[in-house]
Amino acid sequence: MIKFLSLLALCGSLFAAELQPRPYALVKQEIGKGQVVMVEAGSTRCSSCKEMGELLYREMEINPKRKIFFVNVGEERDAAREMKIQMIPTQIIYDGSGKEIDRHIGGLTTDALKQLLAKHKI
Repeated sequence: MIKFLSLLALCGSLFAAELQPRPYALVKQEIGKGQVVMVEAGSTRCSSCKEMGELLYREMEINPKRKIFFVNVGEERDAAREMKIQMIPTQIIYDGSGKEIDRHIGGLTTDALKQLLAKHKI
């Protein structure tokens, strides 16, 4: 029984190694507060979105102070409309005043993500 519970805990931690969704209403409160913010718009049912979630999770482990958020637009349709999401995953970068300064549609490689984060000093 103990081995089973240990295996179950390990499996749970493996699947949890991706950026978890945050309600868009809470994410909006973080935008425009003087720090660059990245919003990952995607869905928990999209394989490319899950891959991005894993990459972003690793980047957040490196620097937890980063303002990187995942909004599940599969469940929050109003958020998708407000952010003008045409395809997922989509990464949106907002400057410190809340203005959108960059947008990428589709998944990113690890190197491309690192370049995007470095470009915007996230």
